[in-house]
Amino acid sequence: MVSRFFFTIYFFTMTCSVFSKNNYTYKEIVILVGGFESNNSFISYVTIDGVRYLVKQKKTVSKQFSVVRDTFAAYIAKDLGIAHSVKIISPEEKFPGKKNVTWPATLHTIASGKTIRSQPKSKYYNLCLKQRLPSSILSVNRWLTETIIHQMTWHKQLPIIIGLDLFICNTDRHRANLFYDPETDSFCAIDMDNIFRRDLPALACQKLTLMIDRKKEFTKDEILALTSMRDTIQFLLGKYPVKKLIKKLHFFVEQAGFIKNSSTYTEKIAKKIARHERTIIQSRASAYKLISLVNKIIDNFNG
Repeated sequence: MVSRFFFTIYFFTMTCSVFSKNNYTYKEIVILVGGFESNNSFISYVTIDGVRYLVKQKKTVSKQFSVVRDTFAAYIAKDLGIAHSVKIISPEEKFPGKKNVTWPATLHTIASGKTIRSQPKSKYYNLCLKQRLPSSILSVNRWLTETIIHQMTWHKQLPIIIGLDLFICNTDRHRANLFYDPETDSFCAIDMDNIFRRDLPALACQKLTLMIDRKKEFTKDEILALTSMRDTIQFLLGKYPVKKLIKKLHFFVEQAGFIKNSSTYTEKIAKKIARHERTIIQSRASAYKLISLVNKIIDNFNG
């Protein structure tokens, strides 16, 4: 199964490379071609060597750290073939489409297809993959739910997306940040700027333990989906040890201009960085426990 998974990752990487590769080297001529405002961000479209990209910048000072998280998540996802590519535009760089020239921004490749939310006739319109904090931590309808496990069986890329979300502790996988292209039958994850803020694998362990205690009967397709999810987490654990992740986190922090002794490096930013480091360490230990628990479920099904 592991070898099959690595073939799957290779296949997805090759088929999705058209929209997932960002070739900008900070030297090319950039042409602004349009834009709009969302509730939280300024969005601009630019072309670079004839290729269309998206420039994104949060509207408020308090949200500027999101450029670090969004780029960090895309970096981790790059080998899975299910996410776009993101690069940081330095606050020092004059770049077409930046509304606030002294703030950082991000440059994104364009995802193929449309958001799930904008495709009401699609069979994936009812996907509910969001793992969020409920009023009760172990609420049946929150975190890694039975609905999510069932819906992972709908497409071979969905367990990989959930595996990624668990590894990066992404709690905001809603239908507006997941694209689907019916022509290529493929998904693309975007806007992953809500990561490493809480130990998501630990909560997944609690939910799976509840399912086991309630003697949930997993289907064959659910077991296959859980296996793919597990293999995704195992792959990411092997490729990204803690020291490598924390080093890359600080690399993106500096790219975004949050440098010690600068006006942007506040006490609040320092606390955010420390919190992300702690969550990276904590969630890694929980991810190994999650793999053991999934293995138990798979073994019980096969036994």
